Amino acid sequence: MYVDLDGWCLGLVSSTASRVPCALWSTLPDLGVLDPVARVRDGLLVVGDRPVRITRLVDPRAPRVGRHGEGSPWRPDTMTSALDGLVLPADGRLTPADLDHLVGRGPGLTPLGDDVLAGWFTARAALGRPDDVLAAALRGRLHTTTLLSATLLDCAIRGEALPQLADWLADPTGPTADALLAVGATSGAGLLAGAGLALASIEDHTTPRRVA
Repeated sequence: MYVDLDGWCLGLVSSTASRVPCALWSTLPDLGVLDPVARVRDGLLVVGDRPVRITRLVDPRAPRVGRHGEGSPWRPDTMTSALDGLVLPADGRLTPADLDHLVGRGPGLTPLGDDVLAGWFTARAALGRPDDVLAAALRGRLHTTTLLSATLLDCAIRGEALPQLADWLADPTGPTADALLAVGATSGAGLLAGAGLALASIEDHTTPRRVA
């Protein structure tokens, strides 16, 4: 369930849904039992005639992580093959022109291109290497995608993430990658590809790689 707060999306999700950082996380396994009419009144989210009670707060920001080594499970060939033909720069260094090819593009309630960008911006923030210039360029394009996706991209710029992405950034292993890939139809693949591109973007491309 999502409410438009004058251009920013506030969600209420069930305990079995993806825990997006712009949502309140309910303990209910199915929100179908609730009245479908929701609004914000006096600082409270009211569903039907019932205010949603907040019992605890969670910081949605991905924890600061160090630079990952060559053991990362991100595989460019596997990820890009799942990205519906989206063209991604091999060195991971995105430009405003790349934003034009990604924002709002691809399938999904959160378009696949947006998922890639969300993974990229979240990972760069977690790595302590945000790109303020590109972030400003992205904010100027948020009107070209869905309200939910625009909100999640705004969250990503601040380093806020799904728990599965935060887990992979903290511990990039096969199990955490599998858990992230299981998110949505394409969202997990997009987030993982974007995070992998972010890792590639901070490598020293001036140093020749040793070939075994």
